[in-house]
Amino acid sequence: MSRKIAAFVAGVLDAANAIQPARQRGKTVANLMAALEARGARTVQTPHGPLRFMTHRGRHVGGAVDNFNGNEPETLAWLDEIAPGEVLWDIGAAFGQFALYAGLRGVRVIAFEPKATSYGLLVEHIALNGLGGTVTALCLALSDKTGLTGLLLNDMTPGSALNTVTGSLNQFGQAPTGFEQPVFAATMDEAASIWGLPAPDHIKLDVDGIEAWILRGGPRCLSGVKSVLIEIEGAHAAALEAEALPLFAAAGMAEDPALRGKGSGRNRLFRRAPIS
Repeated sequence: MSRKIAAFVAGVLDAANAIQPARQRGKTVANLMAALEARGARTVQTPHGPLRFMTHRGRHVGGAVDNFNGNEPETLAWLDEIAPGEVLWDIGAAFGQFALYAGLRGVRVIAFEPKATSYGLLVEHIALNGLGGTVTALCLALSDKTGLTGLLLNDMTPGSALNTVTGSLNQFGQAPTGFEQPVFAATMDEAASIWGLPAPDHIKLDVDGIEAWILRGGPRCLSGVKSVLIEIEGAHAAALEAEALPLFAAAGMAEDPALRGKGSGRNRLFRRAPIS
């Protein structure tokens, strides 16, 4: 029924538009789409206030927002531990679900998202929620070296996962075969030093395959962070764990076993080891 109604409305638009001068028709369609865009924003109630998302932009966005509090409750609980004013680097921010939640609490967020469609929606969400003062979005990939590279996209939909940097495989051992988007990459340490970004107090790392590359590129940043939440799952989980654990140990960090297996079961939490 909804498809028939949509087709009818589209037909009415075509009929009404046909009587306009040709130069006005495109504007009318664009204005209608903008009005429908505004109607498509969905509000999520959080303990810290409402957040609005453009859920009609893709199934990944809609699905995550529909299950906002149930998808990764362990991540929300960790974000609630971060004090307002502290700096969170959200690496692999996608459309901004967690960056916005942290920003709503007064956490200073640097959100890294290299995928063009996800980055565009991330910026829109920051503006839609009036969080430009706390959340900064950068269309930048983090890796183990600085320079131009490619981002292999699983698909173009905003918020979709399983993308990976050229030369790597995603967490399920696959190299996407879709469009390769040129992206600029930097190490964590060089991103902080070259562009003067505030050093992270906390890091959320969810990048589908190059987690160890990013950690290798940030020894100075890691030496000062208080906690890192990292997604470890899929076919390469054992290899990632073997690479990541020594890097965390070298930075003076150890896993907090209380979080392992909770919520989604995908995330592991590392904290700065107490000085004995």
